[in-house]
Amino acid sequence: MTVASFWLTLFFWMLTAFGCVFAVFFGGRDGRWFTTAFLGCVLLTIPAQLAGSWHATQIWLMLVDALLLGCLIWLMMRSDRYWPIWATASQLMTVLTHVVTMMLPGFSERIYAGLSTVWVIPLLLFTIIGIELDRKASHDRAYPA
Repeated sequence: MTVASFWLTLFFWMLTAFGCVFAVFFGGRDGRWFTTAFLGCVLLTIPAQLAGSWHATQIWLMLVDALLLGCLIWLMMRSDRYWPIWATASQLMTVLTHVVTMMLPGFSERIYAGLSTVWVIPLLLFTIIGIELDRKASHDRAYPA
């Protein structure tokens, strides 16, 4: 493991921990549901990545990412908050990365590995920022007369 990949991995796990704890404590029912689905899929990603190679489409990883996308779509459709929309959009970009590698077999494995993992950062940031904006908006509402 290179120094850069060590720091990137550490950043991912720290952001994941912070995002999930923040969602559980401040995101209400939607945040708790997101955390359950997200952490479940993160744990499934570990064996899914080991089962494939970046030289071709990682089918198992694509299935795990599609599962998370389905969970986020379900959350988005039943939520009255905006942050699940943005989180779902980030996960859609991850799934589309897998689809592109099936359409273009000569796709660079380094680009594939980077693109399929980079979208988790905005997903978690949208979740944290969105939950915080929802919290502030609920405090800024006028009280009924």
